[in-house]
Formats: sequence, C-alpha cells, structure tokens
Amino acid sequence: MMQWNEPITLRVRILSPVAIGTGEKCNTLGFIADGSKVLVVDEKAFISALTPRQREMFLQWLEPLAERLAFLRERERRARGNQAQLRTLRQQRQKTERSLSLKSFMSETLRMHQPAQWLRQTAKVVRYEVNAVSVPNRYEGFSLCLKTPDHRPYIPGSELKGAIRTAVLVQALTNATNLLSNLNNSLLREVPQIVNEIAQLKATLSSTGGDREREKIRRKMGELRGKLGELWRDTEHSLLRSGKSDAHYDIFRGIAVSDSKPLPTNTLRIYAAKRLGMGRDVTVFVEAIAPNSETTVTLSVARPDRWLKHMGLTDKSGWLDWQKLAQAIYEHSNAVLESIAQKFPQIRQRVNWLKSQNQPNSPLVCIGWGQGFLSVTMTDPLRRQHPQAYEALRQAMAQAIRQYERTKPNNFPKTLWVALDANNRPADLFGWAKLEVVSK
Repeated sequence: MMQWNEPITLRVRILSPVAIGTGEKCNTLGFIADGSKVLVVDEKAFISALTPRQREMFLQWLEPLAERLAFLRERERRARGNQAQLRTLRQQRQKTERSLSLKSFMSETLRMHQPAQWLRQTAKVVRYEVNAVSVPNRYEGFSLCLKTPDHRPYIPGSELKGAIRTAVLVQALTNATNLLSNLNNSLLREVPQIVNEIAQLKATLSSTGGDREREKIRRKMGELRGKLGELWRDTEHSLLRSGKSDAHYDIFRGIAVSDSKPLPTNTLRIYAAKRLGMGRDVTVFVEAIAPNSETTVTLSVARPDRWLKHMGLTDKSGWLDWQKLAQAIYEHSNAVLESIAQKFPQIRQRVNWLKSQNQPNSPLVCIGWGQGFLSVTMTDPLRRQHPQAYEALRQAMAQAIRQYERTKPNNFPKTLWVALDANNRPADLFGWAKLEVVSK
C-alpha cells in the first residue's frame, strides 16, 4: 500500500487564455450579444417565459428554418467534389444560419426593441453573462469551457497531470539514447513501406475509382494507424511502466493532482481564435479563462518505498519529486516556446514574454485546447535528434490522419491556434499557465 508525502499546494497563474473544452457549443439559439457582453440563455426557461402565443410564433419561426438548414446540409454532403455547386449551397446555408438566431426571433418576430433587457429581467432565463473580446458572429457560436454547475470555470486535475506526464515522457525519451535510436530505426524501416503502399493504392484509385481499391486503402490506413499507435505505446510503456502494458505498473500512480478551486464566472472571456499557417482563413470562437486569473491545486507524491520494488519501478523513483517534475516541465515548455517563436513571427513577441516567465522552480505548463502538436506529444526529441525519422512520422501521419494530410517537409507542425484581439490581430497563445509552490 502506498504512503503519501504531505501534499504541495501549487498556485496556477493563468498567463494566456485557457480553454478547457467540454465538446459542446453554444450556438446562436443559446445566447444573445449585448454590446461586448454575451448572455447565455437557458433554453427551457426561455420557452417557459414566453406567452402561449409567443411560443406558437417561436415554433412557426423555427421549424421552417431548421428544416431548410437540414435540407441544405444534406445537399452539401451529396455535392462533395462539385466545387461550384458546393459554393452556392454553402452561401445558401450561411444565409439561413444568419437568420437562425435568438436575437433575430426576438427583434424581428416578437418586435422587442431591447431583447437583452427582457432576458435579464425575466427570472432564471440567463444562465450567466460573459465578456467577449470578440463577439461570436456565426450560427455555430462558441465552444464552451468546463465549469461547475454554478458556471465557475476550473481546471481538472487530469488536465494538469497529463501535461506533467508529457513533459516527463519528453525528458525521459531525450535521455534514453537506445530507446530513441530504436524508435528512429522503426520509423525509418517499418513505416515508409506502409506509406508507399497507400500512395500506390491511391494512384491506382485515381485511374480505376473502384470500391475494392478504396477498401484496400482503408485497411492499409488502419494498419498504419495501428503501427504508429503501437510504436508510441511501447515507447511510453518502456519509459514509465518498465515495459508493461498494465496501467497498474505506471509510475504516475504515485502522483496525484486535484481539480483546481473554481474561479469566479467573471474570469471567463470569449475569444476569436485563428489558425496561423493556413492558406485559408479558419476562425472559431472559444470560451476560456482569461489571463491574470489565479487558482490553486494540490499535488501529492507517493513515498518511494516497497510498492516501487513490487512493481519493478525502482529505477524511476526519481520522478516522485516535485523539483525533478518541475525541471522536466520547464525544459519541455522552453523547447515548445522556442519552436513556436521560430516558426510564427506574427506572435513572437508574446511568445518571448511567455518564455521569460518560465523558470525551473516555477515552470510554465500548457493545458487545454489549442496547445499545438509539440505540446501534447513526446515527439520533440525525435525532431531535434533524428530529423529523418521525424519526417517519416510526418509522412505517415499525412497518410493516416486527415488533419495532417496537407503538411509539408521541414514545416511540421505548420499551423497554430492563436487568440485574436478586438481588432482581429494575433495577440496570444492558448493554454499557458505558471505553477508556483505556495506551501509544502
């Protein structure tokens, strides 16, 4: 049975917008903008607050728009490959979406001159209000940040623990010369063969267009994804589990991180986020915890006693120490920020400031949505020490994973999400926070 040291309290200082997503969005039927304020509405309470006649008007307004939107989306799906038709259908869909908003219904159908005021004055209709750096202007609205039932954002302990784990994996792999060499050899020997087979099948498909060839491609892509997954799993298990696949034998069983204390609702903001490095404009809206906010978590580390010997992890006992964990986080964050500064000059000044805040005893950690490829993977040692294997990995991912199919040699990762300011200029990275020991 594990014995635990006294927990350490860590202050978490938010330095750039932190968006811990829920996977859910609030579309234009779920909020109304009032200047730079966004009022998030309880849809059921809103319907209940309407008079019977207003409810009837709402259904008469909503049903034909929703049906047309569904019809246009289906036509778009069927028109894939016909770019001219797709453009026309997309314009029609976007026009329909612009009409499908709560503000349009209240202003145009109910003839309310001040819909936001009516919402505020009607009990329990507004869930909460949030300041918007950029007000969402699209039907899909904005991605929601993780919050308590009373709408206070917090950082789950699993998010921080995952970020610490990635940093440890990167440092452990950097120091494991033989393991890194084996990974290099596997990527150069085994993966390119499958990549070439997929490329040949795709070339055949362009001339024959048969279902049989498509099925072969799907099977080969599945084989490639499986091979990549196997390589990374085996590497991770060697570094943190002494080669065992059972999570029971993981050194991180001896590290626990609590959920943070909830922050006030007024620390939330809505940001427009743009993907730098894309040929076309890709902008979305996200709800995030704003910079200059603070919270705390507790980090507990098990004592390195008999349980380590029982699980064959005595050689990894050094990780059960906050100072060593902090050093790994510091070095990983430094490498990620250096890479971003070199590749994305539009945001370099802000990145250099973040880098100046990163210190060995109070490191920066990147969490939540929009971190970027190098932040969430242990590929940086491969990139720095074995660039040919890193390129083989990129080629494999380009074939196996759709979001990477347009990447180029010596330019991977090529994109990065950034937060825009009120003038739609790149202003900040996402996800950076500083960890400081408050008490032991």
